[in-house]
Amino acid sequence: MPFNLIDTDCSNLVIDYEYEITNKDLLAEYVGELVLGHYFHILKIINSLSSSSSTPSNKIIDFAIDKLNVSGEVKVIHRDGWLFQMISWLVLAHRNLGSNYHTQHPHFAPAQHGIDGLSIILKSDNTIDKIIITEDKCTINPRDTVREQVFPEFKDFEEGKKDSALISVLSSLIAHLDAGAVFESVQNDIYNTALRMYRIGITRESSHQSLQGRRRLFKNYDDYVSGPNSSRRSGATIYLDDVRNWMQDFSDKVVNYLESKKS
Repeated sequence: MPFNLIDTDCSNLVIDYEYEITNKDLLAEYVGELVLGHYFHILKIINSLSSSSSTPSNKIIDFAIDKLNVSGEVKVIHRDGWLFQMISWLVLAHRNLGSNYHTQHPHFAPAQHGIDGLSIILKSDNTIDKIIITEDKCTINPRDTVREQVFPEFKDFEEGKKDSALISVLSSLIAHLDAGAVFESVQNDIYNTALRMYRIGITRESSHQSLQGRRRLFKNYDDYVSGPNSSRRSGATIYLDDVRNWMQDFSDKVVNYLESKKS
């Protein structure tokens, strides 16, 4: 994998399942495949299974590249947010390697509405181990973003305002299991908030590198999501020295990879 996983325990507030990029070029290849919609192919790679992706036409590749070209319709923050969401999706899939893990695919385009990330992990008896709800933010103002955008979203989930969306997406993820019997047996458990783990995927600042800095970043998390931090509140942060420049360079690498796939 093109990243290292690192755990920072900020008990009793949050566990930050942070990560660092170790191979930006390989990461760009994986994200490039996700831009083309080949998420199942990438999941098989993560699980060390042999896989080959479909071969898109040059026209389809150009359409994919257009989504990464900043213009009047594609803003930098939306482009960066989309790429970051796919990175976060890869990290979470790798972190749950070996578990009975089922996940929503990444968004198809920048600024797409809907839940940023939704996954479900089943136990060996096909009951729910946990439901992971992710909010991903690629930002230069992480603390303000957490406080003003992420916490209100999580509050809505905790209050049940988004349960219809959870049921809809999760049913699509596990409805194929045992001819639908698994979903029928666990569908009521989806309403059990104790089974939900919230995950804040975000770019952190240098001031958040220390343990105390990490606590400041996630301050008041427990006011919005109650319960033990080990099973309910999590983060997935990464430190990038210059977020916008890093993301521009990464976007260029993804585009280069897509160009290389043309026939």
